[in-house]
Amino acid sequence: MPPGGSRTGAPIISADSHVEFPTDLYTDRIPERFRPRAPRVETRGTEKWLLVDGRKPKRLDVAASRVTEEDRDREFRDSSDGGRNIELRIAAQDRDGVGAEVLYPNALNLFSSPDYGYQMAVAQAYNDWAIRHFGERSDRFVPVAIVPVGDIAAAVRETERVARLGYRTLMIPISMKARPYNHPDYEPLWSVIEETGLILAFHAFSNDEDSYPIDWGTEEGTGGALAFMAFCMAEGMHPLTLLISSGMLERHPRLKFVIVECDGGWLAWLLSVLDQQVAKKHMWIRPQLELLPSEYFKRQGHVTFSDDPVALNNLRFTGADYLMWGNDYPHDEGSYPHSREVIERIFRGIPEAEKRKIISGNAAKLYGFGW
Repeated sequence: MPPGGSRTGAPIISADSHVEFPTDLYTDRIPERFRPRAPRVETRGTEKWLLVDGRKPKRLDVAASRVTEEDRDREFRDSSDGGRNIELRIAAQDRDGVGAEVLYPNALNLFSSPDYGYQMAVAQAYNDWAIRHFGERSDRFVPVAIVPVGDIAAAVRETERVARLGYRTLMIPISMKARPYNHPDYEPLWSVIEETGLILAFHAFSNDEDSYPIDWGTEEGTGGALAFMAFCMAEGMHPLTLLISSGMLERHPRLKFVIVECDGGWLAWLLSVLDQQVAKKHMWIRPQLELLPSEYFKRQGHVTFSDDPVALNNLRFTGADYLMWGNDYPHDEGSYPHSREVIERIFRGIPEAEKRKIISGNAAKLYGFGW
C-alpha cells in the first residue's frame, strides 16, 4: 500500500499540486540579461504589490481581519520554503491523506511576458531544477516541465530536452489568443509530444494574455475577483475543444492531454454540445472527423477537479475513466488541508470502483506511478 489514503483505505494521488520556484532562480539560474525582468515586490503607500513581466500589478497584502487561522496554512503563507522542502511537504500531504503528487509550478504567469526569450530562459532554469530536486522521489512526485510556445521551434527543442531529462509531462499555456491551438503551426510540437510520450497539460490561470482584475483585494472591489475565478474555470473548455475540432487528436492518436484545475462540471455539457453540433452542422464543419468529439476525448483526454460534486453527478454522461482528483496544495481554492473530508462528502453514493479510479487509479495509470 502506498503512503496516504482515505478512511476507506484507498490510496490518494493529487493530480494537481504546486511548488514555488527556487529562490535563486531569478538571481543565479537565468542569464544576467533577463534578471531585471524578475518578479519583484513594490510598496505603494501602505500596500505591497507584485510586479510580473507582462502582467498588471497584483496586490499582495490582505487585511488581517480577512485571514482566518485556516488560511494561514494555505498559499505558503506561513512557509518560507514554498513547498520545496521534501520532508516537510511529505509530512503535510500525509496529514491530508495524499500519497503522491503531480507538481505544477506555483507561478503560472510566465506566459504573459512579451519576451519569448525570457519565457524560455525561466522555463529552462525551472525545468533543470525541478527534475533534479524531485527526481529521486518518483514514487511520490511527478514534476511538470514548463514549455513556452511563442516560438514553436524553440518549444520543440525544449520538449525533446525535458523528455531526455526524464520528465513525464509538460505544460503549455491554457490559451494562446494570437495563435490558437487549432493553428497548423503547432503541428511539429504535437508530433514531438506524441513521439516522446509526454503528457500535455493545460493549467488554469496560465494564459498568454493578462485578464487579472484590477480590483483584486481592494475594499471597493466591484466583483472582479469572483468573475475572474469563474471565467478561468470555464477556460478549460477552449483547448479541449480546439484539439478535437482541429483534427489534432485524430492525427495524433497516442497523444494524451489533461485540463488542470478547471474542475469538471462543464465536461458532460461540452462533450454533448460538440457531438450534437457535428451531427447538426455537418455540412459546414471541417475537418470532418472519423469519430465523435466525445470519443476523441475519452480516448485521449483527462480533467482534474478538487471539490466538484457536479462533475461526479455527471458520471453517467462522462464515465469515471477520464477524471482525476487533486487537492491543489496549497491553494485557497483547493481542498487542502481537509481533503479526506471533501472526498467523503462529494463521493457519497459513488460506487467504490469509480471512486478509486478518480482518486488514484487514473492518475497512477496516466503518470506511471506503478501502484
